[in-house]
Amino acid sequence: MKINAIKYDTTLKQGSSAVYKDPHNFKEKERAGLCEKNNNEDKNKFSGNFTGKSEVAASVIKNNKIKDKIFQSGTYNSLLKFAEDHNVAGSALMSLFLAGALRPATIMALPGDKDKEDKIYASGHSMASGVIGFVASTIITSPWDDAVNNLMDNYKNHYEKILDNIKNGVSDINKDVPELKYKFKFLDEKYGRLVELAKKTLDKAGTIEQKALNRQIDATRLYMKNITDWAIAIPRSILTIALIPPILKYVFGMEKKPKEAPKPNVEPIDTQKMTSTKTAGMENFMKKSSNEPKGGAQ
Repeated sequence: MKINAIKYDTTLKQGSSAVYKDPHNFKEKERAGLCEKNNNEDKNKFSGNFTGKSEVAASVIKNNKIKDKIFQSGTYNSLLKFAEDHNVAGSALMSLFLAGALRPATIMALPGDKDKEDKIYASGHSMASGVIGFVASTIITSPWDDAVNNLMDNYKNHYEKILDNIKNGVSDINKDVPELKYKFKFLDEKYGRLVELAKKTLDKAGTIEQKALNRQIDATRLYMKNITDWAIAIPRSILTIALIPPILKYVFGMEKKPKEAPKPNVEPIDTQKMTSTKTAGMENFMKKSSNEPKGGAQ
């Protein structure tokens, strides 16, 4: 058996170095190649490359168009402009949306038919508080916001023209510069430093300082607007608490019903039983007293 095996084994006989090909191994390699080919096709299909028809890419483009329509709409830009110019009233507007729409919807969605009146009252209370907060914030803070914007815009327009003249190489940097109507030492220092930096060839440190100064000026505008929010926080809360009941009563037609006090659980007095008990007690007392021996000689 060993001799025949060596005789017919041409690989050992001739000293060939050919590698033995396992059919099973060959099938696995072939399958791996097919899988890799399919994966490459799937990557090309979903990678966003327009090599063929891609439903995923088409849906993404469609969604982007919807987002573009929203972000480029006049209503959205008006809301952004309002929030930028009146940040306190903008916050109150967001609170109005949450308290006047989302919170009542959440309250009414809670289970329980027995508490329906309480849920309606709580929803009306939330809506009234949101309306009062928005109206009060808008009326009180809007004049102050307009004054702050006029002040900061005047400084910005004045110094931006000076910076443009320096950048364009105008000999007189104050040429066609708008008049500075207001004077504040803090803003003069910040903008004055920006003018000094604009006259130099800025290195990395100078560029960082320039960006920091611009951020400080923008933060100053925001802090000045927030002063009104800090000032009216307590009076606005008092006003809201005082106005909610009449608004609920005369606008929404709702009024909180006082809860009935629980009745004391007192058992009825059985007078007949008490009378019989007293009578039995008197009879026992009389019997006891009659059975006691009397004093004296017998």
